[in-house]
Amino acid sequence: MGISENMIGLLSALFKLLIFPGFGFLFVCALAFQWIDRRVAARLQGRVGPPWFQPLADLIKLMAKEDVLPSGASEWICAALPMLSLAAVLTAALHVPVGPHSIVDFEGDLIVTLFLLSIPTLSYFLAGWVSVSVFSIVGGNRSLLQYFSYEVPFLMALSGPAILHGSWSISHIAESQAIWTALVQPLGFILALVGLIGKLKRSPFDIPKAKSEIGAGPLTEFSGRKLMFWHLTMHLSTVVGIFLLVNMFIGGDGSGAILLTSLSFSVKALGILLLLSISSVLYARLRIDQLANLGWQILAPLALLQLFATIWIGTGR
Repeated sequence: MGISENMIGLLSALFKLLIFPGFGFLFVCALAFQWIDRRVAARLQGRVGPPWFQPLADLIKLMAKEDVLPSGASEWICAALPMLSLAAVLTAALHVPVGPHSIVDFEGDLIVTLFLLSIPTLSYFLAGWVSVSVFSIVGGNRSLLQYFSYEVPFLMALSGPAILHGSWSISHIAESQAIWTALVQPLGFILALVGLIGKLKRSPFDIPKAKSEIGAGPLTEFSGRKLMFWHLTMHLSTVVGIFLLVNMFIGGDGSGAILLTSLSFSVKALGILLLLSISSVLYARLRIDQLANLGWQILAPLALLQLFATIWIGTGR
């Protein structure tokens, strides 16, 4: 009986890790979110948009293409960077609950998750430097400057719910919301959403990969499987980032029926995805100096004000 119970526990853990809410579910969500994003953007621009299988077809097509690098580029570093980024995002996903379901949760997992989600950005910067291309180097420099512009407001915005609910556990913060944190801290939610746009390098913050200026930025010289891993990392980062914002700002449905809480979580995630899609169509790309000024002169002071207000409210209770 003991062996049977251990086996059931092992199979349950493997199912959570590999199927739901683990890697298989994240992969399906990444492809679905990418398709919905492209369809919404296409409709807003008066186009039809791709069929439902296009995101998967794009990944398969990249896997079949020749993998080449310019002379002088480090083969093993260029191969390691996208795999490191993908591993970091998948590890971060383990700590982000999907509705009432979570794989690993502990006090402080928010800090670990934010650290892991910063690894792809730093790897993205290094990818530009090791691929010995002028476009790649310029894109890498832009990526790093953009990182410093949005990351501080993004971290302070996500610190607000943690301080408000007295915990650095994502699951605890999500479950503690009798009233959505986004209603209590609307400024923090907006700042976190803007920071997520910068982290995902979406328009209007797609400065490191501005097609009209520097091709694909740091990924200009990547092709084949390496480029496929980079694209998959970005798709998965979109899913994890959206799920993180749902838990931090519009959670609180963990006590109801599993089906209802899962449906509620899905609707919230799709709502944030819709906001990202609309913003990418409405606004033109900023210059890197405009983003730096926006980050340090507007977003950072507002995030600091929100943080001080949260601390003051907490001490006054």
